[in-house]
Amino acid sequence: MKLFKEPSEKAEIEWREAYEKGVNLGPQKWPEAVRHFSEASRHYASVGDSQKSAEAYALATLFYALTNGTAQAWDGCSKAMSQIPDSQLNVGFSASSANLANQASVLSFDLTATSMIDGNSQDVSRVSALRDLAQKYMDIQGSDLAAWRLQRQEIDPQRRAFYLLGLASLIEANSVVDADPKKSVALLSEAATNFELAGADPMGVSSGTHSKMENFSKFGQCWFCGREMQGQGLHYVTLPATISQYTRQRYGSTTPHNMEEDHVVACESCASSIRNVADEVARAYYDQALAQIRALEQRLNSKIVAIEREIQALRGRVNSIR
Repeated sequence: MKLFKEPSEKAEIEWREAYEKGVNLGPQKWPEAVRHFSEASRHYASVGDSQKSAEAYALATLFYALTNGTAQAWDGCSKAMSQIPDSQLNVGFSASSANLANQASVLSFDLTATSMIDGNSQDVSRVSALRDLAQKYMDIQGSDLAAWRLQRQEIDPQRRAFYLLGLASLIEANSVVDADPKKSVALLSEAATNFELAGADPMGVSSGTHSKMENFSKFGQCWFCGREMQGQGLHYVTLPATISQYTRQRYGSTTPHNMEEDHVVACESCASSIRNVADEVARAYYDQALAQIRALEQRLNSKIVAIEREIQALRGRVNSIR
């Protein structure tokens, strides 16, 4: 029995144990697979078997990415898989290293492009990235989706592409609505269509897209300045008002509308001006009330001090009598 094993033998043992103690036992043991594949790669390299070393390293990065799940981990996996000639690797089932390289790249890009996005995102730098990513998903249609099989996830690349295109249009719509609500509505319509084609809404942005499209399509005429505005809730708002029947009959039939039930339409410029004046008036009343409270506080403190002095004097007289 040999006490000291040769590096090549150590490499074979580590390679075997990567499967027996890691891959074959399921996701909870994949960290063990990472450790054994890494050791196998090191030993293969020490005996000059660069091909086997690269394969072991690529498998280590794959199971690390599956365990870690970050964009950086998947990018490392993609690069490692790309360094070996296209071959069938045992990942619990047979999978092409070229497919894994490509899919790992897609996952890395996906995690990066979709991070920190919500229905109000305006980061236009994401738009081209999301559309490029959608094309990457289109390109992997029909291939063995090994990276998702390993994660026990079902994915339709085409539907995912539609969803990403919807996100791109939504972000672009958010970025232009302040200057061009008409263009924003067209982009929101594109986004809504793509979300419907995607069939799923993992980020919960579809309903908000429909609401924005409805509101930003509306026109109103400002009651105060008479200007026509597009984009309810953004370029114009409605303010509560007392509206007589006479006023409603005489002025309530304008197109676009200038009143809604017990509200009048106000463009954002007029509304903000009204709010600013109201804030100034409210601040003046607040300062006045605060000054009165402080004056009252001072008077009360003076009375308290006077009462305390009388109590002390009374106690002194009582003690002198005793």
